[in-house]
Amino acid sequence: MSDPADRTALNDIQAGFTTTAYQFLRKLPPWSNTANRELLHQHLLPFSTYSPWLGDPDFIDTFNRILKHTLVDKYRCFELWSLGKQLEAVEGDVLEVGVWRGGTGVILARSTAGSGKTVYLADTFTGVVKAGEEDTRYTGGEHADTSVPLVEALLQDFGLDNAVLLQGIFPEDTAHLIAGRLSMVHCDVDVYESAKGVVEWALPRLSPGGVIVFDDYGFSGCEGVTRLVNEYQGRPGLLFL
Repeated sequence: MSDPADRTALNDIQAGFTTTAYQFLRKLPPWSNTANRELLHQHLLPFSTYSPWLGDPDFIDTFNRILKHTLVDKYRCFELWSLGKQLEAVEGDVLEVGVWRGGTGVILARSTAGSGKTVYLADTFTGVVKAGEEDTRYTGGEHADTSVPLVEALLQDFGLDNAVLLQGIFPEDTAHLIAGRLSMVHCDVDVYESAKGVVEWALPRLSPGGVIVFDDYGFSGCEGVTRLVNEYQGRPGLLFL
């Protein structure tokens, strides 16, 4: 479609569909997965349309190649990709806890390649652990359909040599293998107690300007992680986004 008038008309039609969909979703009632209904959910549909990942061919190539290795959508993957590149000047390595099949691990390793940072990828590789009463969906053992060789093969396919796999429960089994500061932590462990263990271990090691990204914050079924993050809001020295 080369005619500017045609493109404008198509954009208007798409905007109309978006508005209609948004109005429909707004009318749906909120819901809760908790007995006390403290955490409410509602379907969201942002109006913003700027899509910077479309102008980043390296990211698009990476994302398309990891599709079968991640449950994280394009928008959150691009967030990790962008942060990895922006944090080059922040002291410390990168830690991901909750690797599954290695997709976001590749995003982090590729976005920080050449920075001198090591990307530590920690997982039990036997499924979710530490599920408890704070959690609404997970009971333990989910996401066990992975393995160390599978993730190693993915890293090798990308030619990445800046990632180190840590197998075991984090921090109890493998945290001692990480020395020095951290510039970024990607916490993707799905449940309250596991996420709490990651945060309590990582915060004293996080450099000024460092970032912790909680993949599961705000998602229906991951109320445990949402509750944990809300507990940290307002804590001195931390900014919440």
